[in-house]
Amino acid sequence: MKGRYNGGHMTIYGHILPGSIRIARLAERAGHLTERAKHKLKVLDWHRSHGENISLTSRHFGITRKPLREWVKQLKRYGPVGLNERSTAPKNKRKPITPPNIIMQVVKIRRQYPAWSKYKIRQILERDYNIKTSSSNVGRILKRMSLIDKKKSDKRRKAALKPKWRFPRGFRISEAGDMVQIDTKRIMLPGGRKFYQFTAIDVLSKRRVLRVHPSLSSRNGRLFLEECVRIFPLKIKNVQTDNGSEFKKEFDKKCKELNIPHYWTYPRTPKENSYVERSHGSDEEEFYQQGNVYQDRELMDKKIREWEDVWNNIRPHEALDYRTPNEYLKYLKTTNLPTKNVITLQT
Repeated sequence: MKGRYNGGHMTIYGHILPGSIRIARLAERAGHLTERAKHKLKVLDWHRSHGENISLTSRHFGITRKPLREWVKQLKRYGPVGLNERSTAPKNKRKPITPPNIIMQVVKIRRQYPAWSKYKIRQILERDYNIKTSSSNVGRILKRMSLIDKKKSDKRRKAALKPKWRFPRGFRISEAGDMVQIDTKRIMLPGGRKFYQFTAIDVLSKRRVLRVHPSLSSRNGRLFLEECVRIFPLKIKNVQTDNGSEFKKEFDKKCKELNIPHYWTYPRTPKENSYVERSHGSDEEEFYQQGNVYQDRELMDKKIREWEDVWNNIRPHEALDYRTPNEYLKYLKTTNLPTKNVITLQT
């Protein structure tokens, strides 16, 4: 076995030295070795001692073959220190190209109105000075010119990161009403107009309530929740929504008034609201793609209520042994046997 030390790097020719600990010690002499790199060495040593079988090593450690091949190449080419993580920072960072007059105007407005946000400043630039730029650019200018109150900025950032109430891991649903998922679906109309379908589905029985509103306001969210409580033939014990504005303020306040726990999904994780999301897929295929899009909101709401009736009383559901949701609710009330559809939600 031969090795060579060149300017902080150790190159190993031929096979990998037996024993990941020994390799790690040698690598420490050549330079710093991260914990992640040490783990890679352990994987590669196992790989060497098992006939250098890429597929076997991948299965054993639960990793894909592509990065494993890269580790082998890096070790052979650079030695153990070649397994250290490389910086992902761009080599050519973008240089500011904002014209000086815009920077001066942003600074002037900020100093005149210190408490105003980048969004307000952007609006003033366009309205009063005919300067068009993005709010993000205004924010970058404020940061570069040290015109951001770090204390207030940190406070807003921490508030945004503050975790919301989420259902506990392994949340069990064994009765109708244990969890009702609520979400909205955008209805695109000719000419760019939009309506919004508000949907509530009982996770166990698949029973739904559907309504159409002109906007995603929390007031419309509250009105929809009140209608669900009035219409659902079951007691709503828990509600789960995404982080949309329609489920904040008035909606969340109403949940508290009704003593209904309101659970939130994690941002950008629609799979946590999977039951209502899948039902929206059925709406798209079985309702909207069949030509049920209307410019008149009252007519649109009337048609969506008719579709709600079809869903709850006519459409057989495979998940319910081809019963309708209302048939399944009756089945749950009449049978003494525990339902096989006990559902465990995972976060």
